[in-house]
Amino acid sequence: MGTNEGGVVYDYGRCPCTGAYEGRFIEVEMEVSGRQVVVTSIPQGECPGCGSQVYKLQIIERMETLMRPEKG
Repeated sequence: MGTNEGGVVYDYGRCPCTGAYEGRFIEVEMEVSGRQVVVTSIPQGECPGCGSQVYKLQIIERMETLMRPEKG
């Protein structure tokens, strides 16, 4: 399980390959309103056996919110 700075613990469960996902934090580079930005401390589960990577739904939704163009 991974714990972020706010103390939130994420349980990613088991991988279909029978491994257990391990929590870690990554950086994601994305385009926001025409600019490249780096978002840090993104929680991610990764299987040490097969390398499969998963995210919690609320993390994906937050990233999608950041990627939406600004209304202007």
